[in-house]
This record gives sequence, structure tokens and C-alpha cells, in this order.
Amino acid sequence: MSERVLWLRLCVTGLTPECGEIVGLRIVDRQARRMVFDAFFHPVREDGWKSVPAGGVNVDLSSRLPLSIYVDGIERILSGATLLRGEHVERDIRFLRAAGVRIEDQVVARSVMVERHKRLASGIAVPTRTGNRACRPIPVG
Repeated sequence: MSERVLWLRLCVTGLTPECGEIVGLRIVDRQARRMVFDAFFHPVREDGWKSVPAGGVNVDLSSRLPLSIYVDGIERILSGATLLRGEHVERDIRFLRAAGVRIEDQVVARSVMVERHKRLASGIAVPTRTGNRACRPIPVG
């Protein structure tokens, strides 16, 4: 079976599923180089409206549908994944499960930020977004 890597990016209104909710989700199939899902959702909680990106000047925020409408489709997309990646993928999976999305336990989640911190701690150079291509190993000890 070939590996299928999906990249998750969520827009949430709080730090945990208990105090926040998902108001945006993007899923990208990195191998096929295409976006497979991209939507903003109608927040269920009233305080969630402050965190919803407008997306443009003439966008009517009330016309967005709640996440619950998309759960089956999101599950279908994620069911074909063998690896989920993202900057905060563990947090994102907790939010998705709290919203009712079933994610198989055998799917491996790999956080880009956790990997970056591990590499830095072990002295391996980590490229930054500043364009500095002259990365050298960081001395340890």
C-alpha cells in the first residue's frame, strides 16, 4: 500500500476544543499537489464570530454552513490517509474529533513544529522562512 500524506490546517477560535471551535479547515494532498478541501464554517458559539476571517469585503458571514454539514465528506477524505501532517496536527486532530469527525487510530500524525524542535535540540540545522540558505549545525553543549 502506498503512503498518502495529507496536510491539515485548521482555523480555530480557542486553544483547546473545550474553549474553542473550528471555523476553517484546509486539507492539501501534498503528493498530488492539490487542495482537496478548503472551507470556512459558521461558528456555533456566539463568541466564535470574532475569530472568523472575513475572506473578502462582500462576504456574508451568516451564509457559511456549520462544520457538522461537512463531517461525512471530511471523514471520507481523511480515511484514505496514512500520514497526517501540519504545524499543529495533534491539536487539530483533537479539534476534529471533538467536532464529531472520526479519524482512524492507525493514521500517523506528524507535527512539523515538534519535528523542528527535536531537530534543533539535537543540533541539526533547521531552515527558516527568512531565506537564509546558509544553515549550519547548531553547536550542542
